Amino acid sequence: MEDSPVPQQGPTFRWEVQDLVAFFAFSVATIVFLPGAVFLVLRLFQPGLQVQNLSGVQQILIQAFMDIVLVGFIVFLVTAVHRMPILRTLYFVRNEHLRIGRLILTGAFLAVTVLVVSSFFPTPSESPLEKLLTTTPSIVLFVAFGIALAPLLEEIIFRSFIFSALADLLGWRMAIPITTVSFAALHLTQLRGNWPAVAVILLVGYVLTIVRHHTNSVIPSVIVHTAYNSMIFGAAALSALAGSGSH
Repeated sequence: MEDSPVPQQGPTFRWEVQDLVAFFAFSVATIVFLPGAVFLVLRLFQPGLQVQNLSGVQQILIQAFMDIVLVGFIVFLVTAVHRMPILRTLYFVRNEHLRIGRLILTGAFLAVTVLVVSSFFPTPSESPLEKLLTTTPSIVLFVAFGIALAPLLEEIIFRSFIFSALADLLGWRMAIPITTVSFAALHLTQLRGNWPAVAVILLVGYVLTIVRHHTNSVIPSVIVHTAYNSMIFGAAALSALAGSGSH
């Protein structure tokens, strides 16, 4: 592994190729089969339900469940397969770089930058994300999940596991761009047709990965991610509520 810019504070444990392959295979299976399985369960309670008729709340809950399942598999790899301590192995460690106020400001500044830059680009008339935010319950759940849970789950998936595994196997210089692209790919279904937004997500993913790398801890990237989502999702919710109120 190539030298990191800060002393290593994580465990001496190193991820192996089979760990990354197992996670990739499990992720594909989760993406392919889990939504269908949840849909079949929903049909037990709503006979005649069609995929195109899934509510925003139902779609958000399916996405949250998928993220939780992926994090559960990572925890399984750490605790059951490798029998390592969970927090240190996933780099939930404090260090001298942890300045909460500065990290919150970084996330807020990143969000403002994204909002300003995005305003200069045309957006599709109705993106998949906008289709989700059509009712007050879906807006409330979207904001709650996006602020309280999504940053933690996504940082565990991408910066705790994927970045760490790639850094162990390929070095951090390769791990940063691959993790960044992987993070953007997660959001493609929400942003398809809006390529400027995809470019913005690449920027956000890059910043979060750089923060994780330079602090050698996932705690700072969780804080930045939470601050970023708070502003972005709050702005999206206000826009959706204003739009629904004007009809």
